[in-house]
Parts: sequence; structure tokens; C-alpha cells
Amino acid sequence: MQPQSRRLPKAVAALATFVLAAFFLPLLAQAATPADAVYLGGNIRTLDASDRSVQAVAVVGGRILAVGTDEAIRQHVGPKTRVVDLNGATVMPGIIDAHGHYVRGALRGLFSCVLSPQTPVDDIAPKVRECAQKVGPGEWVSGGGWANGYIGTGKIHRSQLDAVSPDNPVYLLDDSGQVAYVNSKALAILDLTRETAATREHVLKDASGEPNGLLTLEAASQALSRIPPLASEKYEAAVRWSAQEANRFGITTFAEARADRRTVEAFVVVDRAGQLSANVATFLMYDTEFNETQAVQEETVRNRAQYRTAHVYTDFVKLYLDGVPITYSGALLEPYEHDDSHPADFRGQLRMKPERIQQDLAEMDRMGITVKMHATGDASVRAGLDAIETARKANPSGQLPHQIAHVGLVAPSDLVRFKQLRAVADIAPPIWIPGPYSKAVVATIGQARYERYVPTADLLHAGALVAYGSDWPAVAASFNPWPHLESLVDRSIGPAQRIPLRDAVATMTIGAATALRLEQKVGSIEVGKSADMVVLDRDPFQVPVSQIGGTRVQLTIFEGREVYRQDGSGAQAK
Repeated sequence: MQPQSRRLPKAVAALATFVLAAFFLPLLAQAATPADAVYLGGNIRTLDASDRSVQAVAVVGGRILAVGTDEAIRQHVGPKTRVVDLNGATVMPGIIDAHGHYVRGALRGLFSCVLSPQTPVDDIAPKVRECAQKVGPGEWVSGGGWANGYIGTGKIHRSQLDAVSPDNPVYLLDDSGQVAYVNSKALAILDLTRETAATREHVLKDASGEPNGLLTLEAASQALSRIPPLASEKYEAAVRWSAQEANRFGITTFAEARADRRTVEAFVVVDRAGQLSANVATFLMYDTEFNETQAVQEETVRNRAQYRTAHVYTDFVKLYLDGVPITYSGALLEPYEHDDSHPADFRGQLRMKPERIQQDLAEMDRMGITVKMHATGDASVRAGLDAIETARKANPSGQLPHQIAHVGLVAPSDLVRFKQLRAVADIAPPIWIPGPYSKAVVATIGQARYERYVPTADLLHAGALVAYGSDWPAVAASFNPWPHLESLVDRSIGPAQRIPLRDAVATMTIGAATALRLEQKVGSIEVGKSADMVVLDRDPFQVPVSQIGGTRVQLTIFEGREVYRQDGSGAQAK
């Protein structure tokens, strides 16, 4: 008789297999996966669901391989691994700006006549004189950024521009992006005379009925379409500058919140050349002839797939439901503060009919396109929510994060609808930071309503998903997110709307990532996500709130590549 072979009982064998799989095989796998780079000795705030902090992170192939203790991450050090000692520095996920006008701002700063909102009103004409001397005969002097609050000073009139630029047409957009200041030469080119402007409400007139040089909304956009476009090379330079400056502030993903075709094409060219160091969600212009026709916009939306690249996302559209309160063009539920130029019960009006908004949004939702709706008044916010509700009913399984941008005023009864409808509140802190813009808003809607203008705390308490946006260069002097973060936590105008720091940071990370449909890729430091990280000179969670705005970026990492490094930063490669 042959001796029986010894066999473990099935239960014991199964247990042994489980132990091997659970403990030994992961160790073997880890040992077999050397990282491209490891970052050790840091205070790494992952901002994941558990909100944990770790010491180290390993990166391979542009993605996060592992996070944990220094000891655990050292297992991923291979012969070619770059080891970086963070020297205790704080690390966060790359910042995400869900609403900016980067290319518009860059084109203005690089190639046009720059007038920031801080430019004194008396300095506008002298600056235009300088700009006019730098262009050729008959060429347009364009640019802007001047403070809309100057309109009521009596010093904004075409005659000021005529005196310094009599032979060159001038077009200067204000900080709200809704009002243009032009001279007589431009008015003549646009055929805006006393007679032709008489019935056009968006062409402002002086006491004698003559156009005074101020154009709002449609008139401003139609005028812009008459200015010869810049060369494609300048658009591409603006894209490269935008990404580089974004990286300098720790931004690794941003939204181009109103993108015409030439802007989208520039992003594509730069990315295909390997020069775009950020993810970009392009919100394609639609139903607003700002500088291209509706036919062109519709064609771009139809053909949006051809503009997608590794870092350029095109399943987004921008609608404008109203204007802004400072020009009495925001749509309100209650009347504006009374002034002599408007009826006592004036509430503004929607730019689009409610039926059209609902039709457009439902169609875009069906096409898989996320819609961002500019809405500053509580009437326009309600119209936007009604449109999202219509889309949800038409497509009950739809999950697209449609957005209400700015959400300046929100009726209390509409707050809960954000969560119910899975609508995103897209907020821009510069709107409530004290300055010329805030003073202008108070003048039109009053101090009481302005205290709740952009009700961040109310929205969060109601369960809304809130996403941060700089809205640069409209209102914002910079897209530096750190002063904006401080203002979310320590808001001086409307202090009841302050929010906790952790919630504020979330608007700039996972909240904004979700709004841009990139939450599976960016927004937190987690295994499998893109290695987008920012190394800071301080821990925002440990310093006084008043010091958050002064945060400086030492190192920005995009897809595992160091795309910005401050001279003398603490992180050192070994």
C-alpha cells in the first residue's frame, strides 16, 4: 500500500491562499512597481473622502501610484526613481478654476490696451493716448478692464477718447465684460448715429440724444465682432501664457468659460505641440453673438469632437441668461434700487425667453453637453434651475453637472433646488471682495441684498455642490486663488456667508473637478488619479486666516511633471 500523501484540509488551504493574496502578493507587486518619482517627508493633504494626511506619494506614468508613510513609499524607489525630499512642506491637489476667461485676459494683457479696474478714471484717456501711439493709422485701439463703477461719474464719455485718439477707433471693455467704451471714430464705423441709435436700448445716449460712447450687452458684442481678429499665433501665445501663469499659482485645471472657435483651435494647437501644462474645459459660445455668429457657434458645437485632445475637453456650452446688476441688466425678482434712469419697479429682464433656455438645455443634455448658465439675478437663477428641471424630467437618468454661474442673488425657496436637481453653483469670490465693482453693485441692489450676493454659506447648508471660479479678468485683478480662498473663509462683505476652510478648499478641488466632469481624474491625491499636486510655502489649515491669501507656490506638478518651481523652494531632489 502506498503511503497517503499529506493534504491540508480545504478550509485551511483556502485560508492560506487568502493570506498569501492579502498580504504577500501586494508586497511583491509593490516591489515590482518602481516609481518615476517619489516625494517624501511632506505634509500631504490628500483631500480624499477620508481627508487624510500622509507623508509621501509615489508617481508613475503621470499618475499616483501610492500614498502613505515614508517607509511604505520608499518601497517604490528603483534605480531610476527620482527622490524628492519635501522637507516638511505642505502638498495639496492641483487647484482647479472652474470659471475663468484666460485667453481673453491674456490677449488683453499681451496685445491690447490694458486698463485694470484699479486704473483711476482720470487715467483712462492718458493710457489710451499711449496705446494709440503704438498702432498704425486707422487701426483699432482695443482692450479694457476699466471699472464699471466709473459710468456714473460723468467722466466716461466718447469725447474723452476723441481727444486722445481722433483718428483711431477705440473699443475698451469694462471689468464686467458687459459694457464697452468707444470713441466717435468707432461709432462712425459701427454706423451708430443719433438716428440709427435712437431705438437701440443698448446704445446709451447723452441728454441730447447722441450716443455717448457706452455700449452694453448686444451692442457691445456686435461692436466687438467688427474689430479685425488677431493672428492665430497671438491666440496660441495667449494659451501658453495662460497655462504657465496658472501653474505659477498652483492651478493645473481650468475652464475657459466662454470659448469661441479661434480660442478652442489655439488650445488644440498648443496641446498637440506638447506645450499645454493644464487640463482645460472649453465652454463653447452659444446663442450669444459676442464675436462670432450663431451659425459658427452651432457648427463648432456640432463638430466639438474634432477639437478634443488629451487635455482639451469640449463637451461644454455657455449660455447667458442675463447681464449684471451694475448695468441694471441682471434679471431680478424684486425691483432695483430706484434711480432716475429707470422706472421705480424696474427688475431687468432675461436675455433669453424661458422656453428657449429650457429647449437649449434639454437638447444639450441629450447630446451629452454640460451647460454653464450665466445668471446674476434671482429671476435668472430661477430660470436656469427651471431649465435644469426640464432637462431632468426629459432625461431622468441624466447626471450632467449643469451649472449656474455667479448665482449672485438666489431666492430662499430656490436654494434646496440645487441639491434636488444636481445643479452646480459656480461662484466667483472677487464679486464680493471690496472694490469698485462691489460699490457699483451696492448702488443698484442696496446693501441688504448685497450682503447675500453669492450666498455661499446658504448654498452649502442647502446641500448644493459649489465650484470655485476666478472669473478673471472680469472683476478679478488676478486669477491667483489664494486671496480668493481667504475671502471665502473671512468674507468682509456679507460675513454671514463665510464658510469653513475645508469646504472652501473643496470648492477649488473636488467640487470644481466634479463641475468639469473630471472628478475621476483630478481633485484629490488618490491612487490612480493624475499626479497633479502643488507644494506650498505654508499650510493653509495651520496659519491664521489672514495669512492664507499670501500663500506662495513652491512647486507645481502636472501629470507627474514639474511645470513650475519657485527659486529657492524647499523641495529638493536627491
